[in-house]
Amino acid sequence: MRFGFLSEGDTPIGSTHYQRYHELVDQVIAAERFGWDIFGCSEQHLAIGGASTSAPEVLYSYMMALTSRIKFSFAVALMPSRINHPIRTAERIATLDILSHGRMEAVFGRGNTMLALRAFEVDSETNKAEMEEGIDLIVSAFLNDPFNFVGEFYKVPPRSLIPKPITTPHPPLAVAATSVASSATAGAKGLGLVSFANFSGFEVLNESLNAYDEAWAAGNHSEDKHKFKSVLISGLICEESAEDARKKFVPLLEYVKLAVGAYDRLADTSADYSYTKTIKKHVDSHIEDADYMMDDSASFVVGDPEGCIKQIRKFEELGVQQLWLRLDSMPHAKIIETLERFGRYVIPHFKNPKSVVKDPDDVLQSIRERRAGHAIELEAFLAKKDSKP
Repeated sequence: MRFGFLSEGDTPIGSTHYQRYHELVDQVIAAERFGWDIFGCSEQHLAIGGASTSAPEVLYSYMMALTSRIKFSFAVALMPSRINHPIRTAERIATLDILSHGRMEAVFGRGNTMLALRAFEVDSETNKAEMEEGIDLIVSAFLNDPFNFVGEFYKVPPRSLIPKPITTPHPPLAVAATSVASSATAGAKGLGLVSFANFSGFEVLNESLNAYDEAWAAGNHSEDKHKFKSVLISGLICEESAEDARKKFVPLLEYVKLAVGAYDRLADTSADYSYTKTIKKHVDSHIEDADYMMDDSASFVVGDPEGCIKQIRKFEELGVQQLWLRLDSMPHAKIIETLERFGRYVIPHFKNPKSVVKDPDDVLQSIRERRAGHAIELEAFLAKKDSKP
């Protein structure tokens, strides 16, 4: 399993974006040192409430020069043409792939905040179809030289993408999915999936993962290496004790309220967003149940290292290959501490379990359990040896 560090550059009241951005750089350097696999920002425009990562590609180009192993991903790149034309997005991905020596990935989405959609005059009735067509255009630009494209929203005469990524056939690409239908879209297109349970539980999450698998199988895709199932986790809290972790979880519920606060209005903008009203209703009925949100919503990882490992096993059992863990909305020192604790005491259990140092009592118990078998093997060996002339 891979582990992604996700941030929106949440900036506390009274602080500055200057301070927050430079802290974020230090956090990514620490994430690489402590064994995290990938870093990503969501593309946030005109956000109120803390999120500040409006130009992830600029942050990445700076961070790439200060790191050597950790990968980077747009998480997500917004696809409405009034925000990003697909060709510009393809150019950015390719440029960053070159600068990072092949460490660039991308996740595509259509946006779900009223602040951004209205400011950029995005048509909510068509932006889903526009996103899907834009993804096809990007893939075509990566795979074909020259490429051309004719669709409802984009018509591009034969052209050659400049520059081209160094990763072949292209950097890993995925679709951000907050519904079963979007999960199926990712599978049908032969791209990776970043799913989100929307605080609705493991059963809902599994339904989306199954929809992805079924759509992938129906598509008869030739490149299985592009099949990849990731899940977004809205908050990570990894403390020395489970009790401390649970105490620190409660403030995260304010983030949940902010995240879904405008979903009723969003649902009214088009049929494609209607499912968000169901999400809002579910969250409203469970937001005061901290135990449910922590343990059963499939949207958080909260606990001491042992508890975090147990929670991640649930995702592993569903076939999830990567977790995008949002680590934000807390002091800089706490984020660094969490990156280190999680990197030292959780990640190795999924990367290289045999390297994890065990409790001496557990080792002694394993030795005792093997003694009888060893005695039988030894007795058989000696008997065979004595029987030889």
